[in-house]
Amino acid sequence: MDRYKIIEKIKTHKGIIDGHSHIGVNYKNYLSYSYPYCLSFEDLVVRMKYLGISYSVIFSMDSSYYTVEPEASKEIKTNEVFSKFPYEIENQSMLKEIYEVFPEYSDMALPFVLFDPSRKTSEQAELLEELHKRYPLFGLKTIPTYIHAFVNDLETKGSPILDFAVRHDLPITFHSSYYKGDPWASVFDIIKFAEKHAEIRICLAHSARFVKSVLERASKLENCFVDLSAFHIHCILAQQKSLAIPPSGERIEADYSDPSSVMDKIVSNYPDTIIWGSDTPYNYFIQKYYDINGNLIDTSLKSSFDMEMKILKNLSEDKISKITYKNTLKYLFG
Repeated sequence: MDRYKIIEKIKTHKGIIDGHSHIGVNYKNYLSYSYPYCLSFEDLVVRMKYLGISYSVIFSMDSSYYTVEPEASKEIKTNEVFSKFPYEIENQSMLKEIYEVFPEYSDMALPFVLFDPSRKTSEQAELLEELHKRYPLFGLKTIPTYIHAFVNDLETKGSPILDFAVRHDLPITFHSSYYKGDPWASVFDIIKFAEKHAEIRICLAHSARFVKSVLERASKLENCFVDLSAFHIHCILAQQKSLAIPPSGERIEADYSDPSSVMDKIVSNYPDTIIWGSDTPYNYFIQKYYDINGNLIDTSLKSSFDMEMKILKNLSEDKISKITYKNTLKYLFG
């Protein structure tokens, strides 16, 4: 499938774009009784067709082969039996599955490659160049939390990857965090990065954790977007007064027991900044992980496969069109 033909189809055949979804497998999650741990591209397509989603931005699941070990550790340990550098396996596997195993569905996919901004970045960039020649790519994604890598490393250690993204005009989605025990994916570092780099389009995932000051700053930037991925369980976190969400005064003031009203308020306040994403299958999040202080965080957040769409459908048609198509096109293609 030719990248430009896919772009032309999206621009001429309007439909709902899911700006944040995952496929692949994470054996650490499976072995630690965590959920989710896998989803195939074919199964994602089945969900998309059922829910009325025309296109999906797709990331692999977090790295299983070159990353933090499942046990508590303040140091990064790696397994080079399977991967010589971060995301060598995951990116190739995702793209082969989309374009070679299920080419009949590939025009519904907008794959983003994962990257680690801190480790073996030249090797990663070299592979990304090869993959860009072989497959249609639409962006990059990093999940600093789980690999203990800092956002700001993209400007230094990660410069080969940043150069790759700029050279090919590919946007970057950042997993974001407000929780003080997770300094790696700080929403404040991400928004500073976006403010410094007007040459590249940036997206803060997970509603920027509802941080009002960050949403305000993002709305003033033409190159910055915020996705609403896993919106339902983030509203649950707000109700639980979780440390992952800012307290009243720092966050968007809203009734978090009514996610649709919260979404409507955010979209009304920042109409040109927000894009919709489900985070499938991470609209569930049942996992244990360790923060920077070695504290065990045990999280059990349940939703349903269709909840994100139910919340979205309570918005007006104009707002739905704005955040599922118009803004998403700007983020993807400028």
